[in-house]
Amino acid sequence: MTDQPIPALARQQRTLLVAALIAVTLTGCSDEGKTAADRATGGPSPSAATTSTSPAPSPTALADRDGDGLPDGSDTYPDDPKNIPQQAPISIDCDTGKSWNSQLTISPGKNGRPDFTEVWLAKPTSCEVQGAVTIVTAIEKTAYKTSGYDDQDISTLYEICAAVDPDDVYAEPGFAASREQIPEINASLMLCPTHPYAKKWREAVKRGQHDADLAAQGRLFGSGTFRVGKEIKPGTYVTTDVEGCYWERQNRNGAIIDNYFTNSARRVQVTIRSSDYAFSSERCGEWRPAL
Repeated sequence: MTDQPIPALARQQRTLLVAALIAVTLTGCSDEGKTAADRATGGPSPSAATTSTSPAPSPTALADRDGDGLPDGSDTYPDDPKNIPQQAPISIDCDTGKSWNSQLTISPGKNGRPDFTEVWLAKPTSCEVQGAVTIVTAIEKTAYKTSGYDDQDISTLYEICAAVDPDDVYAEPGFAASREQIPEINASLMLCPTHPYAKKWREAVKRGQHDADLAAQGRLFGSGTFRVGKEIKPGTYVTTDVEGCYWERQNRNGAIIDNYFTNSARRVQVTIRSSDYAFSSERCGEWRPAL
């Protein structure tokens, strides 16, 4: 079979078909990897996109010993996760019986309460804090308020807590704290509730508070002249260990209804009646209700 020449029209059609096929192939290659949005808008192919960058390294974690989220460098209390304010160590001079020890320290304790262990081991009879103690912790604030002090200094409470004096008057058997002493002892016990004399101090406060209540009721009184029914209550009263004690019951005109004098006595008793106008005594000490 001999080759036949291709008509000019046929050659033109074949050339157009080949060009169409090449165009389709090139378009398919350029669309590969595009999103639908890219194909619709004619956006750039992935080959034209910028390459991704590596993530930046994270900064080195700052030290946080107590794990409270505050770096040690900016944490006032780096070893306390609760960040409870603490008093700085307090140097205190104490009389240990032989000499003054000026190297004793009251250390910060738990929950803001000071630690007197080192001082108590030395068994000092008295102590002096050099300078004022600035109020820092919540317990110190409460103790200061309880004490009734007004100078923003609680050095005295620290000195009371530090001493372990065998002749401590607050620890004497039967001692009753006065109205002024009660708040000071209670404030001291807030700072040193485990003091060697803590139990005896609490008993002294209890007795003192009982007496304060009696005095407020007009059932505990000393020397002087008192209106019966207004300043003091009628009843039977006693006093002990007196010398030169004199008392008298008076009517409305100041006349003596009854009286008594003793140079010395272990116990004196009197019954004040509701019909008495006044009661007066001298050098008889404290009168308290007879048991």
